[in-house]
Amino acid sequence: MKFKTIVSMALCVVCVTCLMVSGCKKSSEVQADPIGALLQYNGCKQFLANTQENGLVPGPHNDCIEYQYNGSGKLILRHINAGFNCCPGEITATIEFNGNLVIITEAEAEQACRCNCLFDLDFEINNLSPGQYTIRIIEPYVETGDQVLEITVNLSSATSGSFCLPRNYYPWVQ
Repeated sequence: MKFKTIVSMALCVVCVTCLMVSGCKKSSEVQADPIGALLQYNGCKQFLANTQENGLVPGPHNDCIEYQYNGSGKLILRHINAGFNCCPGEITATIEFNGNLVIITEAEAEQACRCNCLFDLDFEINNLSPGQYTIRIIEPYVETGDQVLEITVNLSSATSGSFCLPRNYYPWVQ
C-alpha cells in the first residue's frame, strides 16, 4: 500500500512539474510591443538675430530630429524647433507603430496668443528592437504641401544621428 501511495505521489509531482515547465517561456522569448511617450517640452525659444549654426545647434530656420538608441530597446528622440502657438496650453503627442513606421502626431490644447514660436520636444520609445525604422513627425504648423519631417534609421548599425529640414516660413523664419 505504501508503495502505491509513493508511486502515485511521484507521478503527480512529475505531471505538475511538466505542466509548469511547458507553460512557461523564457523572458528573452517574449517581446513586448513598442510604447512611446512625450517626456517633456520647452520653449518658446528666443533666437538672436545673429544666431549662426555651429554644427552642433540647429538654427531657427531648421526643423530637426535627433535620435539616440541604446541597443536594447530604448530610443530617445528630440524634435528641435517644433512650431506651436506661443501660448499652446498643454502640448501632447500620440505615437503610433505600424510595422517599421513610427508616426508621432503633435498637437496643442489651445491657441491662446496671436503668435507662434519654436519648442523642443523630448520623446522616449521603449521595447523597440534593433532594425530599420522610418520615424515621421506630423506637426500642426507645417504648411500643406511642405515636406514632412521624416527620417529612416537603421538602429542595428547607427545608434545616433540627426536630420533637419529647412523651413522658410513663420514661425521658423521671423
